[in-house]
Amino acid sequence: MISVTLSVSGIDPGYAKQEQDPLMNAEIIAIGHELLMGEIVDTNTSFLAQELSKAGIPVRWSGIVGDDITDLNHAMSQAIARSDVIITTGGLGPTSDDVTREAVASALREEMTVDPCLLEWLEGVFVARGIEMPQTNIKQATLIPSAKTIPNPQGTAPGWWAKKNNTHIILLPGPPRELKRMWADTVGPELAHISGVGAVATRTLKTVGFTEGAIDEILSGLFGQENPYLGIYAHQDGIHLRIIAQAPYESEALDLIKPMESEIRHKLGDAIWGVDDETPGSRASELLSSSGVTLGVIEGISGGVLASHLTQPGIGASLFKGSLVANADGIVEVPGGHTYSVIDMTGEAAALAMANNARTLFSSDYGLCVSARGENGYHIAIASEDVQDVTEIKATYARAMTMQRSATTALVRLVSVLS
Repeated sequence: MISVTLSVSGIDPGYAKQEQDPLMNAEIIAIGHELLMGEIVDTNTSFLAQELSKAGIPVRWSGIVGDDITDLNHAMSQAIARSDVIITTGGLGPTSDDVTREAVASALREEMTVDPCLLEWLEGVFVARGIEMPQTNIKQATLIPSAKTIPNPQGTAPGWWAKKNNTHIILLPGPPRELKRMWADTVGPELAHISGVGAVATRTLKTVGFTEGAIDEILSGLFGQENPYLGIYAHQDGIHLRIIAQAPYESEALDLIKPMESEIRHKLGDAIWGVDDETPGSRASELLSSSGVTLGVIEGISGGVLASHLTQPGIGASLFKGSLVANADGIVEVPGGHTYSVIDMTGEAAALAMANNARTLFSSDYGLCVSARGENGYHIAIASEDVQDVTEIKATYARAMTMQRSATTALVRLVSVLS
C-alpha cells in the first residue's frame, strides 16, 4: 500500500463556528489557477449555491483559491472552523498541481493511502478506454480514514466525502458535467437527508419588458415572505422571479408555490415568456412547433449567434429554415445575385424590409432580422403576413457582448410575438 506523508496545518481560532445558529451552513471553494486568471468562468459555484438552497443549507461563504498548497491549507482550515458543509470543486486530477486532496488531508491531520478497490476501479476505466493508465493517476485512488468515495461515472476523478467532528467536507471535480451528475446521484439527496429539510420546490418565471425596479413595485406585497420565498434577479434574457417553497413532501411544497405563481402571472401577464430551464431558443422552437410555422433569419450585429441558439439538439430543423449572416464588410449576398448591406440597415423601415426579405429568401412564414449597430443601437424586426413588428434596442456594449445580447433579445421578442 502506498502512503503519502503530509504536513499539518492548524485551524485559525478566529473563524469559530457560530454554535448558536441552529441551521447548517455551507461554504464553496472553487480551486484552480485558471479560475483566478479568468481563463475559465466558474459556473460550478452558482449551481451548487442554488442546489444547496434546495437542500435547506444556506451558503455563507464562497471563494476561489489557486493551485497552491499553502493557500489551500489556509482556506481549508478557515472553512473547517466556520462551516458545517464544505464543498470544493477542482484540483482532483492526476498532475502535481492538483492538490485538493492533500490540503484536506493536511487540515484534518490524516494520511492519504491508496485504496485497493478504488485503484481497481480506476484501472478498469482505462482498460475500458483501451489505453494504459499512467502512474500519475494512482493519486486519484487515494483516500483518508475519515473519507468515503463519491462515485464519478463520467470521469477518472472520484470525489471524497469526509466527515469529522460533525463537519462534512465534500470534494468534487471541476468539469461541470461530472460534478452535476455526482450531485444528482449522490451528494444532493444525501445532504437533503442530513439537513432534514424534507422537500424544497422551486419555480422560475422569466420576464421581459419590465425593469427590476418596476417589477419590485408591481409585486411589492409578495417580497419578504419566508415560505414561499420570492427572489428577483436580472439576467441577460430579462428579469427572473424565483419562488422557493419548503414542506415535508414535494407535493406540499408545490402547492405552496401555486397561489404566488398565479398572482404573479395575473399581474405580469404576457411579460412572462418562459419558466424554469427554458431558454429563448428552446421556447421559440417550442412555439414554432406548436403553431406549425417556419422561420428565416438575416443577422447583422448578432453575427450568427442567433442561428446557433436555434440549431441546438431537439429543435426541429424543418421549422428553422436557415440564417444569412453579414460578412466582415457588413454584406449579405443571396442567391439570384442580390446583395444587401446591413451597415446601412439601421433604420426601422430598413430592418422591416430585411425581415420581409428573410421570408422571401427562405420561403418561411416568419422573417426575423437583427440589424447592424448604428449610433444609438440596433433594430429587431419580425415580419409575417399579419405581423410587421420592429423594436429599437439601445446598446452601448462591446462587440462580443452585443452579439450575445442582440441574439437573446431577438429570440425573446420572437417568443412574445408568437405567444
